[in-house]
Amino acid sequence: MANRYLVLSDLHLADVEDHPDGWKFFKGRRFVVDAELAGVLARGIADTPQGEHLVLVLNGDVFDFDLVTALPAEPPWPISRHERWRGLDATSERSAWKLSHILAHHPVFVSALVDVLAAGHEVVYVLGNHDRELDFPEVQHVLRQALQADAAGRGLAFPAEALRLEPWFYHVPGEIYAEHGHQYDVYSSLRYVLSPRVVLGGEEQIALPMGNLSNRFLMSRMGFFNPHVGEFILNIFRYLAHWLRYYAFTKRGLVMPWLLGSLRVVARIVDTRRRLLQAPPDYEQRVRAYGARQGLEAAQIDALQGLQEEPIAYRLFRLVRELWLDRLVIALVLTAGTVTLALVPIPLWIKLMLPLSAFPLAFLVYETLARDESIFAIEKRLPRMAGRISDLLHVPVVAFGHVHVPRLVPLDAGCTFVDTGTWAPMTPFGEHGRTSPGYRNVLQVCFREGEACLTFGCAPRVFVERRKGPRRRV
Repeated sequence: MANRYLVLSDLHLADVEDHPDGWKFFKGRRFVVDAELAGVLARGIADTPQGEHLVLVLNGDVFDFDLVTALPAEPPWPISRHERWRGLDATSERSAWKLSHILAHHPVFVSALVDVLAAGHEVVYVLGNHDRELDFPEVQHVLRQALQADAAGRGLAFPAEALRLEPWFYHVPGEIYAEHGHQYDVYSSLRYVLSPRVVLGGEEQIALPMGNLSNRFLMSRMGFFNPHVGEFILNIFRYLAHWLRYYAFTKRGLVMPWLLGSLRVVARIVDTRRRLLQAPPDYEQRVRAYGARQGLEAAQIDALQGLQEEPIAYRLFRLVRELWLDRLVIALVLTAGTVTLALVPIPLWIKLMLPLSAFPLAFLVYETLARDESIFAIEKRLPRMAGRISDLLHVPVVAFGHVHVPRLVPLDAGCTFVDTGTWAPMTPFGEHGRTSPGYRNVLQVCFREGEACLTFGCAPRVFVERRKGPRRRV
């Protein structure tokens, strides 16, 4: 039976919040995409000819646990002050509650998945970084239970094996390779992708990377920034303008949430890194077994593992710099130096010239020497990784998500890299009422007479089609 693939990623479904002042606008009801998603999946089912098998690949970050700060009305476990401020920790019980809370806000999407499964097709869920809590069996059970309950309520049924969850990637030899892409991003990669848990505070939790922790500890209290875009990466003057526009004349704060959240991110990462100094004893065997299940040889799965980026937790200076804590330290040192100059008995011109000339020059020199790749470097890295994976596995299609930049890139005459973009609201900076065009993309891949036919574009309009030719490097 021929396979047809429908690939989506980065839906970032969370609970719905509406605030009159625009706080967390990206979670507002006007940005809920369930009906549009249901339409895409219904068309995918209708367009699948008899004799073909449809595989819906949800390629990571379908649910966004990091955005959920709601708490249960009657929690069955104690909730810390920190959790009341920034949301529940990533433990199995708490994450299971968060997923049930998310699903309750997206019944149309749940029904749309059931329609795919009940039609005799398959759903493959590849875990990303923002939905990594699905690594817990208890959380997976919540998803399966919700789908089964919806099916039973409508008189439908599907086999349990029709829903497949993959913690790393999905691979069909000679056809497609799909991976979320966060393992090539130093800000979002996991030290051990097949073993992402660690014991913190006496409980087993997901060892969340820096990007997730920043969303939980910083962005959850800086709700006028959109975490789905890079608008929160600004210079000092634009941060000041943002504060004046949204915070200066309200009861909401920006400086203290940033400072306290940043310090907590660093503390959590240092603590987690200390507990992950050594891989689990059987980790390499688990990697080999995973590769074998995906149809890969030992050398191939080892090579794939070697492509992954080491998390930023192992580059502490870079971590501190990304959180702007280094600039804070420099500002404090320069302020202390200025005060010291004012108190010591030296000529007035020295007291004035050093703070006005030497100090700014020293800061510029530091900024030049300390400059490193930004969070946007992953956008350029992913096509290179796709090319290496294509050469390694000889597949005509390599699909990633993660960076929220939709694109189709022919790597050679025999392979295409597709970044499926995002369905989350992508808003121009400061314009919370509208989204940028070109998002909500769908990739469809089918095989006819040995050729891969790709269609890709904004739902429901498809704007690109490409066929596979003979495989050769150009």
